Amino acid sequence: MSGITSVAEPAKNWITEQHRMGRDLFMVIDRLAEPDPIPMLFAAGVMVEYINLYQGTEWDEMAEIGPWLVKLPDGQAGAIAGFLETPQRNWGWLASATELELSTFAAHWRERIVIKEQGMTALYRLQDNRVIAHHLASLTHDQVPLLLGPASAVLCWNGHAWQATNNNAPAHYTSPFDRPWQDVPEPAQVLRGIRRKNLQQWLWEEHTLATTQLASTESLLPWLDRQLDTAEQWGWEEAEQIKFLLHHQLDPKLAQAPFWTARDEEPPEKHYQRCQRDIARQTRSQA
Repeated sequence: MSGITSVAEPAKNWITEQHRMGRDLFMVIDRLAEPDPIPMLFAAGVMVEYINLYQGTEWDEMAEIGPWLVKLPDGQAGAIAGFLETPQRNWGWLASATELELSTFAAHWRERIVIKEQGMTALYRLQDNRVIAHHLASLTHDQVPLLLGPASAVLCWNGHAWQATNNNAPAHYTSPFDRPWQDVPEPAQVLRGIRRKNLQQWLWEEHTLATTQLASTESLLPWLDRQLDTAEQWGWEEAEQIKFLLHHQLDPKLAQAPFWTARDEEPPEKHYQRCQRDIARQTRSQA
């Protein structure tokens, strides 16, 4: 890893220490990072052992944008130097373990993917380095093993710096087990990041063609950030309001329509309902 930057230096040192202890290295990849890390890893020649966590499961239809686990070949850590130098891309995070099969590590995370709370089901964004870093920083030493399972240690970029966490009791913790990370409150910045990733995933799932067309002309994440800023400015906080805005902003003609502008003293709910009516009228007139 010659010529490595100061940003990457702590990660390089961590990797060196894991090698000294005879541990294997794994990458947990977020495919919603831009650019997509997976083609870059194939180009780097490290994609020998890998698993798409959604593939072959009940979430198979989302496999194209789901998290991947990659076991780095021995002596190939230098091939990911570019990832260590650009942690702000939020491509995922690193883990280490001793004599851990990739399939076993995948089974561990598949048991933790689903979050069920107050009758709602969601997918745990374990691939997001900011989410996992925040949760690990909030757990006690006795709780960390429940989340990390057989991993001996992990290294995450927490949004500001590299954060290393050791697991003092690596083992296989199978259901039922406590999930204390679900009780950790998320800071506003992390909540915004989670919402953005979830909406990005929703766009690719529900509006694939329009999202593909948009992504061919401009970067999706800055566009999404602009829409979220607009929703916040208008006071549109409900998921249905934000998805309504995103859906119709994907249409270039509707995106420029004058009715979107909030009127003076117009409450957010009235504004939203008026836009719904105007969209419906415009859609009928074009039919």
